[in-house]
Amino acid sequence: MRIALDTQSTVGRKTGIGIYTTALLDALRRIAPQHEFIELSLSREVRMRLDRRWRWQQWTLPRAAGRARSDLLHVTGFDAPARKKCPVVLTVHDLIGMLFPQNLPPVSRFYWSRWLPFSVRFADHIIADSEHTRQDIVRLLKIDPARLTVIPLAAGPQYRPIAQADTLQVVRRKHHLPERFILFVSTLEPRKGIDTLLDAYAALVPLAPDVSLVITGQHGWYTEQIFAQVKQLGLETRVVFTGYVPDEDLPAFYNFATVLAFPSRYEGFGLTVLEAMACGTPVVCSNSSSLPEVADDAALLTPPDDPAALTQALLRVLSDESLWQRLHVQGLRQAARFSWDNTARQTLAVYEQVLTRSGRPSL
Repeated sequence: MRIALDTQSTVGRKTGIGIYTTALLDALRRIAPQHEFIELSLSREVRMRLDRRWRWQQWTLPRAAGRARSDLLHVTGFDAPARKKCPVVLTVHDLIGMLFPQNLPPVSRFYWSRWLPFSVRFADHIIADSEHTRQDIVRLLKIDPARLTVIPLAAGPQYRPIAQADTLQVVRRKHHLPERFILFVSTLEPRKGIDTLLDAYAALVPLAPDVSLVITGQHGWYTEQIFAQVKQLGLETRVVFTGYVPDEDLPAFYNFATVLAFPSRYEGFGLTVLEAMACGTPVVCSNSSSLPEVADDAALLTPPDDPAALTQALLRVLSDESLWQRLHVQGLRQAARFSWDNTARQTLAVYEQVLTRSGRPSL
């Protein structure tokens, strides 16, 4: 069978959807070499403005799938094409645009909060990263649950405890990492709860003066508020902003960190939490949306808008060695429950279901 995947998100600096697409495609090729998996992209890094993204996914992408004689097209993120030459599977990672429209610039609000959720209806089948996202899709979009399958993500094999001190030190020097620090990893935007983290860290400084805060990720929307808050709290010399970190360096960040703090208000899955756990890094994260599904009992959970609770949880991990060791062990065990090969096998089963239902030859 010829399965086409939208791989534009893998070109250039990858964020969550690009990481998902890359790992899924690698696993599909590994476990199902008898099938042909076709990568469809513009083959170059371009700034995907909304008009360009719409043209790509609604016009160029389905035409490219047709020219490639694809039996099925998997759109690994964003909107499904209304007109198509073959069945379409769409992965919906979250409905952030509908739930947090106030966090979007006005020009982007229509696409993310109206058009993208509407376009979900064009897909023959929908994959959700988590049960929480599946419930959001059913509740907000009134999609038939029979058209939905939950397939969780995983941390890649590069996310593991690293013993090679020389390798780690190269990354430390390159990014000027402090000796002891709390780590945050994600795109910088209001939904991620960085404001809560900064308030919590400001209260923590007198209690743990040797601990810095490292914030890693590329700028998203409304980042000026974050830097203004850092200045207002007098944390300019204590908070390190690294910007976007290449994939090859990120495992070292997790290995160096004393604890990962992830107070996000909403996540479709929360891959950052799983990556940290796979490296043996204790995690403190929000008890909201899909994060309890991912973390289970291997992390300390706090309300997403409660700086005091976050301060206390971080202080516990920083000061209690037995708790640190317990979260280290439980995190490794929890991360091992997920694998990209399992994700790929479940995705192949969805492909076969859709092809059978459409009357085409199955896998």
